Amino acid sequence: MQPRGSFITYCKQQKHYLWWALVTGFLYFIILRLLYPVPSYFADSFTYVGAAASNRPVSFRPVMYSKLIQFFRLLSTSEIALIAGQYFSILLANLFLFFSASWLFQFNKWQKNLLFAILVMHPFFLFSANYISSDAFFTSFTIGWFTLLLWIVYKPKWYIVLLHVVLLMMVFMLRYNAIYFPFITAIALVFSPLNWLKKSGIMVVIAALIFTFIEYTGRATEKFVGTKVFTAFSGWQFANNALHVIRFEEIDTTKIKDKSVKELLRYSQQYFHSSKDTISVNATAWYMWHPNSPLKKYMKVRYPKAAYFKTWNNLATVYEKFGKTIILQNPSAYMEHFVWPNTKEYFLPRLEVYDTYFENVDTVAKVATKYYLYKNNKASEHKPAVYAIAFTGWPQLFLLVNIALLLAGTWYIIKRKYLHYSKLINQFLLLFTAFFAANFLFIVLLAPSVLRYHISVLIIALPVVMFLISSVVGSKQKKNG
Repeated sequence: MQPRGSFITYCKQQKHYLWWALVTGFLYFIILRLLYPVPSYFADSFTYVGAAASNRPVSFRPVMYSKLIQFFRLLSTSEIALIAGQYFSILLANLFLFFSASWLFQFNKWQKNLLFAILVMHPFFLFSANYISSDAFFTSFTIGWFTLLLWIVYKPKWYIVLLHVVLLMMVFMLRYNAIYFPFITAIALVFSPLNWLKKSGIMVVIAALIFTFIEYTGRATEKFVGTKVFTAFSGWQFANNALHVIRFEEIDTTKIKDKSVKELLRYSQQYFHSSKDTISVNATAWYMWHPNSPLKKYMKVRYPKAAYFKTWNNLATVYEKFGKTIILQNPSAYMEHFVWPNTKEYFLPRLEVYDTYFENVDTVAKVATKYYLYKNNKASEHKPAVYAIAFTGWPQLFLLVNIALLLAGTWYIIKRKYLHYSKLINQFLLLFTAFFAANFLFIVLLAPSVLRYHISVLIIALPVVMFLISSVVGSKQKKNG
């Protein structure tokens, strides 16, 4: 049984929130363009724009965002259509989550107002969408994908399933760490009232789409640079992470049989023995990008005359083998030097690019200036006070949400609060737990933690935390279904 009548009827009763959101959204966007006529760029931005401008089939990062850049440029030769698309996609995704969660959890008026104020009224989403980055679309598509899990469990109409699969593929093509998302979808399908033939068919379609995309990307990379690899980024990431071990530990080379791995290990050891490495002891991606890192220097040793992008891809398989070998042979050292520091960073992530507009640079790179037909290469004037209002407190909010999830969630289980709530609510909570745990493990084990990687999880967690806290303080709902 449904928690509260028809969802459509409920949305009609709460339509004043929709009007407030639309009015606020348009006013906010006008203010944004007045304050920052030029959006914020950083190093990744110019890679994306460059791939869009040259129509490359592959790039350093997934090219889907570059394809979206091309699409929105058809609507406007400036980047205004892209930024509008990014902001309003987050706004609509947040509204979908707001209405769905309010309907499911039967929030009272003050709970709805508080959730609405954070998800819609807070300027964080406006200014975080003002970056030429895949983060905004990844966040909005992830929120939409996850919220649709509720409707797959409750009432899986064909158009709901279709939209869910489309969003799943979009988030995967935007950022490959979404590789675990299909497993969360599979759990939702197990909960859904669909028969097993339909459930199996949906998962087969998803698996086929992902496999096809991986194979297509690998072949496109092979055609472009001569090496068949799905994502060179992951190979570099493994090598980067392994260097956190090599930096502090002596590795026994006798256990390594692969010649290419042993050669790179010796080169890396020599680097740490001879250089004054002063970077932070925290988990970092420094070794992937800095020109003085051993991974970058080794490129010139291995392929002294090859083009940079070709070398980047050609070395990916060697770097992945190297990284996995070091990590798997030294798991305790990896936990000590990468996973544990990264876990601390996870709970209180750095603002990173959100710390300042345009990384304190006042000129736009030539590739973006030309692509968007800027009259000059000057960035907008930075307004630190605006950034302080928009971004201050969000790492701390993420920490508080994690603490609240742990404490209230434990109380919910120990006190058997789940017995007072509907099956649908508990299934949604299980889906969130699986998603939250998978995201946590992926980040702390593999990817240096920064705030922009956690936005979608944080947004989805907000109504969950609000419900769990209300259950702890004694608010009860009738058990339905």
